[in-house]
Amino acid sequence: MESLLSVIEEELVKYLDPEVRTVLEIGRYIVSSGGKRIRPILTLLTCRALGGDESKVYPLAVGIEYIHVASLLHDDVVDGANMRRGKPSANLLFGNEACVLTGDYMYAKALWLYSIYGSMKSIQIVSRAVMDMSQGQMLELNSIGNLIDEKTYFEIIDKKTGVLFGASMAVGALSAQREDYEEFYRIGIKIGRAFQLIDDALDYAGSQEKLGKPVGNDLKEGKCTYPLISVLEKLHVEDVKSSLRNGNVEWLRQKVIELGGVKNTYERARLEVQQALDELYRIAGKDAFDVLSPIITSVVNRER
Repeated sequence: MESLLSVIEEELVKYLDPEVRTVLEIGRYIVSSGGKRIRPILTLLTCRALGGDESKVYPLAVGIEYIHVASLLHDDVVDGANMRRGKPSANLLFGNEACVLTGDYMYAKALWLYSIYGSMKSIQIVSRAVMDMSQGQMLELNSIGNLIDEKTYFEIIDKKTGVLFGASMAVGALSAQREDYEEFYRIGIKIGRAFQLIDDALDYAGSQEKLGKPVGNDLKEGKCTYPLISVLEKLHVEDVKSSLRNGNVEWLRQKVIELGGVKNTYERARLEVQQALDELYRIAGKDAFDVLSPIITSVVNRER
């Protein structure tokens, strides 16, 4: 894993290569801010697990991470964020306009890498993911300040987060010449679903030092996520609506924890991961399962 991370970090900087200095500064700033790189690792390990040559897949794995990083740049502008991974957010330092344009560059660079090193099918996979991510962000934006049901919540996170995990595994499977890459896409969506569930649990009960941003930040922004949804029937709905809209949410955060909302969220994340593992074993066999299961289970065993 460490050797994979080391190569990915080098390749992320190597392929960035813009002509405009500001794009380079912003790109290097957010890339060097760290991150788990779980999406490109999933791409590489899926290819390896299925008997493919992972050395040929590094540009595609880098492209996946560029898409993720571009989405972070755009998300921080939309959310008006001040912190990202324990550092001032790029939009705070460089301005919204420059960050949006750098995000556009990184989306385009990802597709350029796929046009050179990938195939038409791989381009279709990542293009579909980017379209879905944009729609997921729009669905979330439209829901801010409102209560949503479980079905709507999963529609949002499957598009906002799940699809890029799906694309990561599908590209790895396709690179290993697997014709059933869409099944790996569906497995990846479940992993991404679990990843976002844990993120949402940590927003309630994590630590600012480990998260790199204030606890309760999403709740303050008026986002209704699974911890709250899972205990909503035990709360007075009008009080919850009022808190989401005016940002007075500390009492609500504590109440959701007390009622078991965080516990419920971890349990649901573990269920999603177990279903993903079961499906992986069924379609790929024990050898592939042994390669991929550690990185998949790490999704629910993290503190940030």
